[in-house]
Parts: sequence; C-alpha cells; structure tokens
Amino acid sequence: MSRGKALHSRGFTLVELQIAIVIMAMISLLLLGALRLTSQTWSKVTARQDAAEHQFLLSQLLRRHLSGARFFKIRLSSGEAVDSFIGGRDYLHYVAPFPHFINDGELFWWTLKIAWDEHYQQEVLVLDYQPFNSSMSLSWDGGSSIALDNQQSQRLVLEPNVEHLELAYYGDASDAGEEWHEEWPDGDLFPSAVPSLLRVNVARVESTVYQAWPEIVLGLSYASDAPGVDAGALQEREF
Repeated sequence: MSRGKALHSRGFTLVELQIAIVIMAMISLLLLGALRLTSQTWSKVTARQDAAEHQFLLSQLLRRHLSGARFFKIRLSSGEAVDSFIGGRDYLHYVAPFPHFINDGELFWWTLKIAWDEHYQQEVLVLDYQPFNSSMSLSWDGGSSIALDNQQSQRLVLEPNVEHLELAYYGDASDAGEEWHEEWPDGDLFPSAVPSLLRVNVARVESTVYQAWPEIVLGLSYASDAPGVDAGALQEREF
C-alpha cells in the first residue's frame, strides 16, 4: 500500500523538466521565425500589389487627361503666336479640363514635368496647373515653366519615386514626313505638325517594390479640332 502511494506521487526529475523547457523553447523559436517570415513575405506582397494598383491608376489618369488636351492659338508676352500644346523632351504644356471626377468644364493650363517639391524634399512627377484664359498673354521661358499675369500655379504631385520623364510626339513636323519627335520646333504645331500620338515614358527609382513603368502611347482626341487642321487628312494619318 505504501509502495503504491510512492509510485503514484513520483513526478518529473529536474533533468526531465529542463529537457522539456529546452524543447518548448526551441519549438517557440521555430514558430516565431516562421511567423516573422510569413509576416515579412505578406508585407512585401501587399506592398507590391499596392504599388502595381497605384501605377495602373496613375497610368490611366495620365492617359485620359493627356488625350483630352485642347488646341488653341495663344499669344506669348513677347507677341509671338504659338500653339497651346508645347512639348519638350521632359515636359509638356497643354490646355485641358480637370480629370472627369471633378470636371465642371473649366479649362486650365497644365504642365507635366519632374520638379523639386519642398514637401517631399526631392524631385517628383507633377502636374502644375492654373486657369486658362485665351485672351491673356502667356510668359514662357522656352522650357518647362510658363506663367500668366496675376495667376499663381498650383500643384498635383503624381509620383514621388521617379528618376526621369521622357516624352515623344508623332506627327508631321518636317520634310521627312510623319515620325516620332522629342520636341516640336519653336512650339509651332499648326497646320501640318499637329501630333496624332503622344508617348510617355516614366522611370521609377530602382526598388524591389516598384515594377518598371509601362510605356504609355495615346491618341490626342481633339487634334482634329485644331485651327487650320484638315480633320480628314489628320484622321488618315492616325494609327
């Protein structure tokens, strides 16, 4: 009777308890490592998905907005008459309404370019805009800056993680006929050099999250409305 009670009351030895604690600790470390790896993988996948979605939405915004550029003859402060679609290799000045979700039909001067932004403290892809008035003369520095008298431009930051912007324009701007041009000579597009296509290439800062930005090629919907342009001839030239 006393021997049975002794066997029944026998517990773990100190060595057995230490071994059990070590095994539990090892299992806990393995589980913690697996959870950390899973969390990191999930975060990377989510970040890539978010970046891809943002890239798609931004590409669609640029495609719709740029294709809606309007064509007018405007006068510079120097007295020279130029067109309201003035392109360079890394900038574009054009007239268009706001994106459709806040569009009330009012037209604005827009400038697509890469510029220094004080908030981000780095160069970013931006759309600068200011109200359009065909009767007001435009000051243009021959490059990426324009200004209207008594008007202050405002800014939409499209993407902070970019390295450079490349633009090209398809149309008849020389005796060579239709071809891609990196900029229009002297900003003079009419009547024969109205571009029918615009190509946009944006290069992101190298990252494991962001994918390469796909090339955007779009048609200019209102090119046939440009002053002095033969709409039928332009449509025959378009792809």
